Amino acid sequence: MKILSVYRWATVGGVERVILNRACAFKQHGLDVRQDVFFLHDSGGLPNFRRFVRKHELSDYVRIVDKIDQQDYDRIISFDTPEIFEDVKEHSKLIVECHSPYKESRTYLKSLPQEVACLVSPSEAFMQSVVQPEIVQGFEGRLYVLPNFHVMEFGEGEGAEPVRSKIWSKKPICYIGRMDAMKNTKELMEIFAKLRHEKNDEYFLMLVGDVRPHYMDISEALKKHHIEDRTAYLRNIPYDKVDVLLRQIREHEGIFVSPSQGESFGLSALEAMVNEVPVLLTGIDCHKALVGGDEQLLYKLGDTGGAADKIKNISQNYSRLSQTAAKLAARYSSAAFIEAWEKMINGIGH
Repeated sequence: MKILSVYRWATVGGVERVILNRACAFKQHGLDVRQDVFFLHDSGGLPNFRRFVRKHELSDYVRIVDKIDQQDYDRIISFDTPEIFEDVKEHSKLIVECHSPYKESRTYLKSLPQEVACLVSPSEAFMQSVVQPEIVQGFEGRLYVLPNFHVMEFGEGEGAEPVRSKIWSKKPICYIGRMDAMKNTKELMEIFAKLRHEKNDEYFLMLVGDVRPHYMDISEALKKHHIEDRTAYLRNIPYDKVDVLLRQIREHEGIFVSPSQGESFGLSALEAMVNEVPVLLTGIDCHKALVGGDEQLLYKLGDTGGAADKIKNISQNYSRLSQTAAKLAARYSSAAFIEAWEKMINGIGH
């Protein structure tokens, strides 16, 4: 089966990681599925994408193309890229995947072509609470969930980079991902400031990812909260280095925190959980589903003091909650994705 996945931007982001993870799963499970990927714009992510493909020998399962020949593909997948609707003559070939928590990126759902094969989201929570209320009528029976997952075996094994026992004197509070108003990164700074100044100065803040233009000046924001001397900031890192970093965080009894106001799944949090890093997440629907509603791993959006208290509780029960996180993450396997994929493909017809 040959498919084309289309996405607006090539970044070091979640959709790109989803595409690569799927290639890993198709290879691991022996499925004859070839993905071509067409990006409308390169936002700096292509070298990292290609590097991952080379490192994990995925060239038979995924490749980047610079033009589209519709007749070459059995199915065409649009990841929140409605621009492709006008270019694809056979709408019945289209699988539309909605992954965006940003409302302005989902306006196309109100005018979705009725002929598309199906509509997909990465979680049942996002499908029910966000996608279904926004779509036009007539898609009953054509809604599917393709759950995200993390393929650990492609980052582990004999070639895995060793984790050094102690390189930091304090425990990391980590966030990995885009930083903007939706991701609510400023709230994490407030949480960390309370933790440092009112609770215990045994932590440092680690922020990994790009700051969206006009959201904040990160240096000024850190100075405002008097935490610039307890913060490490890294730009985007390659996909296969994320696990290395998370294992190092686990070694130092660190915690992953997401203050996000909206998610379609929570892939960065899942990556942390797979690596046995406990998480503290806002109590939005997708996060609740990800951690099975465990209140020890959730905090009320805006309750910075409560979040600081819960971080202390996680530290005090670190070993137990580390294993809890790993067990919860095990529900999101490549095998579960393959089962959902085959259900979708059989449902819409080859």
